[in-house]
Amino acid sequence: MNYLMFKVKKEIKDFIDDERGAGVIELVLIIVVLIGFVFLFKDKIGTLLSTVFSKINSQAESIYQ
Repeated sequence: MNYLMFKVKKEIKDFIDDERGAGVIELVLIIVVLIGFVFLFKDKIGTLLSTVFSKINSQAESIYQ
């Protein structure tokens, strides 16, 4: 009986100490947060990108002329 309790406690401790897959979970959480920020600020991001690309295009046109 004592051996059985020792074995159960050891298995529970091993399960808690096991960190396999922790990196994957962290990566998924980071991706979820980034997607949330994109949805939250999609209008501002779109405006910013539009402004940046219009400036790039206007400066590129001045180089080619």
